[in-house]
Amino acid sequence: MSEHRNDPEPVPTRTSDRPGAHASTAPVEELVLVLDPDQCWTRLRDASTGRVAFRTDESIEILPVNHLSDDRQIVFATSSHAILAAVADRRELVFEVDHHDGWTAWSVVVRGPARTTQANDGTAGRLRSMLPTPKIATVVIEPTTVTGRLFDQAAP
Repeated sequence: MSEHRNDPEPVPTRTSDRPGAHASTAPVEELVLVLDPDQCWTRLRDASTGRVAFRTDESIEILPVNHLSDDRQIVFATSSHAILAAVADRRELVFEVDHHDGWTAWSVVVRGPARTTQANDGTAGRLRSMLPTPKIATVVIEPTTVTGRLFDQAAP
């Protein structure tokens, strides 16, 4: 009879080019920390660029956008007719933002329906675009789920 263990199998991780760096054999639970909602929203507030993903009739599209996190919603201005069609068709949008510094990395994903709004409030005026083209609408994602993970790339 063979011995059966329920211990998680160590997952090798990619390491940076730091001298002496090696792949970790630590269980994935020691390398990945699930962020609570407040930690996710802090990261969303501190970031300015993310990606919005949505389904079209032909494919899944992912586009970069500058955003604001306002009142636990994601707000961005767009000139993309594809994004606006997804909003009008009431398709779920997925928004993702991430960051890494060589020692840690994190990712936050927001899912939910979106709506367009009038750009007459202060939020739209605070949006800064990476591409200075005229925006035709301001989009607000109203999250149904917000998840995040922190990856410890410096773990032994």
